[in-house]
Amino acid sequence: MAFSVVSRVAGLGALTAAGQLLIIGSLPAYSKIFDPGMYGEYVIFVGAYTVISVLAGVRYDSAIVLPRSDALAATLSALVMLIAIAVSALIAAAVLLAWTFDWAPDRWLRIERDFGYGLAAATAIGALQRCLIGWCVRSSRFLLMGFGQFLFCLVTVIAQLSFARLMGQLPALIWGFVCALGFQTACLATLTLHLKRPAAGIRISLRAMGVVARKYRRFPTYMVGYALASSMRDRLVQVVLGIGAGAAVVGRFGLAYRVVFAPNSHVYSAVSPVFFRIASRGTRQAVGRFAAGLVEATFVVLVVPYVAFAIEAPALTEAVLSEKWRGTGPYLQALSGAALLLSATCWLDRAFDSFRRQNVAFLLEASFTLISISLIACLSRFVNAVAVVWAFGGLAILYYWVYFLVTFVACGFPLADFRRVCLTGLVAIAGALIFGASIHQLPVLELRLPAYALLMVIVILSWIRFGGGTDIIKLLMQSRVRDGADG
Repeated sequence: MAFSVVSRVAGLGALTAAGQLLIIGSLPAYSKIFDPGMYGEYVIFVGAYTVISVLAGVRYDSAIVLPRSDALAATLSALVMLIAIAVSALIAAAVLLAWTFDWAPDRWLRIERDFGYGLAAATAIGALQRCLIGWCVRSSRFLLMGFGQFLFCLVTVIAQLSFARLMGQLPALIWGFVCALGFQTACLATLTLHLKRPAAGIRISLRAMGVVARKYRRFPTYMVGYALASSMRDRLVQVVLGIGAGAAVVGRFGLAYRVVFAPNSHVYSAVSPVFFRIASRGTRQAVGRFAAGLVEATFVVLVVPYVAFAIEAPALTEAVLSEKWRGTGPYLQALSGAALLLSATCWLDRAFDSFRRQNVAFLLEASFTLISISLIACLSRFVNAVAVVWAFGGLAILYYWVYFLVTFVACGFPLADFRRVCLTGLVAIAGALIFGASIHQLPVLELRLPAYALLMVIVILSWIRFGGGTDIIKLLMQSRVRDGADG
């Protein structure tokens, strides 16, 4: 049975958005219970988990969607879990040895067990979660993915705030995250109840794992470096900020990053699996037109909210966050431009996977990482942390635009569509900035917020009426995703 891409994205997106709203709505409670410094250490834990997750599976989990044969996909899943369990066991063993023989510095003794064992547990659970997501995409179970994402956000908030009453702040954050990851994985595991019998009865062997490892070797060859470069870049920015200004600054930056990139996470979760499904089966011309249309529509819808958020960030943080978190607003403003562009294009990485251009993606991400870290390391010696984040945000805007261009060139997508999207984006951002600055002159926030909402409606309707938005919407509405995996 065929379903509209819009209906798939809408269902998955609505559930993911609801989860993100839970996270954002809990910020006042978080700001009262958790200190910036302790939250900064939790940010480091999440960063470590992100990096280790790349190694615990070496990106073979990203290839699960591609085989038309369920046998190959099942073997890839087994390979990922074998690697992840080995990595998780090594982490747990290292923590046990470090604690037994006092290898760690004294300042780490109070947190190393929770940090290390939490990382080991999250590594194993997270690998299973990624495998199940791959099978959800193969089976077009996008609504199940949405429920899983919503459950993850809900349990994260409940568990972390509840655990804070029973244990220290950092252990509460870490084990709340692990608990939420487990609930999400359990939700996704219900997919196995609906798998076809041949898929459920496939026999896995080490020899078969070796065969699929060689067949999909481009994923560990290029996409591990790509993912590590992306993860390490963000982590190194935090390290540079921490060295220069302390853990409290890392905590404020981490909170700002979490909030301002929440729509990016929402868009990626909603669009990426659907786009991957289309790109892995479609022609270059068709996929290129679809990608351009979706980027354009997403940018037009999000441009006014992001501009409004950037302008009003200081006022919003003063109203929402507790006193010890004051000063977070400038970090939100510095990251807003990059977050807007990334939200519109974040899922394009799947095009490199689908058209076997992972080497291009790796070169792009590695180059940006080297340039950004070098720039930030130099600037941090002469300017304050806020200025460093502004420099990072400006460089990220340039990079995400280059990434968008290179995606179209490397994958053979129509460049005329790329130029149309860029022109539409320039007009939309210019209008949003000009009228947004005028709205900011209104005396109170209660008047400005509905004015921004009206501006958003005007921008979208103008795009539909005068910017070719009607044709783009028709293209997206007519695109289809077939139910069930091929093979």
